[in-house]
Amino acid sequence: MAAFSSRCKKMDDVVEADLQEKKLPQRVYTVGALTQFAVGLYRPFLQAYMIDMGANYAELGAFQSVGNAAPSVLQPAWGATSDKIGHTKGFVAFGTFTGLVMIFLFLWAATPLDMLILFAIQSIFFSIQIPTWQSLLGGLMDKENRGIELGRLGVATNVASLIATLVSGFIAGFPAIIPALRGLFGPFGPVLLPSVEMWREAYYTPFYFTAIFGIIASLLALTIGEGERDPNKKREFPPILKLLSQPGDFRRFCLISVFFSFSMSMAWPYFMVVQKDWLSNTNLEIAIASVVMTAATVIFTIPLGSLSDKIGRKPLILIGRGPLFIVPILYAFATNVYFIYIANALAGFCTAAGFNAITAYIYDIAPEEERGAHLAVFNTFTGIIYFLGSLFSGVAGDYLAILLGSHFAVFSMLMLSGITRVFSSSLYLKIHEPREYFTNMREVLYDFLNRRRIPVGID
Repeated sequence: MAAFSSRCKKMDDVVEADLQEKKLPQRVYTVGALTQFAVGLYRPFLQAYMIDMGANYAELGAFQSVGNAAPSVLQPAWGATSDKIGHTKGFVAFGTFTGLVMIFLFLWAATPLDMLILFAIQSIFFSIQIPTWQSLLGGLMDKENRGIELGRLGVATNVASLIATLVSGFIAGFPAIIPALRGLFGPFGPVLLPSVEMWREAYYTPFYFTAIFGIIASLLALTIGEGERDPNKKREFPPILKLLSQPGDFRRFCLISVFFSFSMSMAWPYFMVVQKDWLSNTNLEIAIASVVMTAATVIFTIPLGSLSDKIGRKPLILIGRGPLFIVPILYAFATNVYFIYIANALAGFCTAAGFNAITAYIYDIAPEEERGAHLAVFNTFTGIIYFLGSLFSGVAGDYLAILLGSHFAVFSMLMLSGITRVFSSSLYLKIHEPREYFTNMREVLYDFLNRRRIPVGID
């Protein structure tokens, strides 16, 4: 009997150890990196593409709004359907394929309005991938390790995006490469690389290879193993409408996010205006600015993700949101590209602190079987606010430009965004942690400073 009990105890220890060591599989890193590599190829240049098409401030605001709202409209349906039906990786693969392959069609947008329509359709398709991917990740890791696991994945995906953006920006400086490749393939050249207007050639390579890597990532997504499901457990359609109508941590978090999301999105239509019109930055300089932000995110993601597992999600959300008011102010006073690099480095740090902490926080407060729906509802709620903020800012900027000039209009909207970010970020002090943590920021800083003071290597 004693021997049997001993064997059972050993088996329990093995099971417990396996649960503690549950980590994201390598295939998740591969798919995530390929997907973000594809995104990194095109995303930093979309607004520059719109400006080269002759878009005004209202059209830039509408474009930014579409990019925020269109991906969010159907996210509750995608997330909830994924939770109900299962086969989450199928949703991920379909959204990745359709969303990224459509990028190549942007080369044939004749006007800013054409681009807006194509971008809206592409964003809706890609929205299938967003909540289902997050839901898939949630089922493959333990709640105690979410911060560090999301941090590691964030490093892999952000490094991939960084490399892609840098390569795109470099190749954009050599637009003659496309005609050369077209000639290299002989009679197949015009089929494989259809001709476009000369000014679009700089965007050809990013858009073309986005589609290629999107296809590869979608196929590999189908090979990811999902967590086991209980066949006897009935998965009802999540009560999406009740998520925002019932008092609780989730509703409070969404309502608080309204104010900050609106103030944050007001600056977005004008960041590229500063780079392209004020500073006359090249596509390579635009790429470097994006890389600076991504690099800062990569550097700080793992340590800050690990920190959120120790001291809680709330402090990291505050760290990620609080300093962001500085970013639009730096853009407003920018006299050279180095202002942009500094602003983007700060934005990257804040992204590393806030984004994964927000995702982990929603994982923590949502029931396991409804994570996809909670994430989708949150993304939809904030996406609508992003839509309104960017649209308001674009229309207001266009109106101010007519009355007082374009420079004053851009400066005013950037400063307004910075000022309102100060007040709205303080509202995150009101959110509640769903569980207790074994330490806090003060103790972590105290331990760190004490370790720095202790001499080492003395016998």
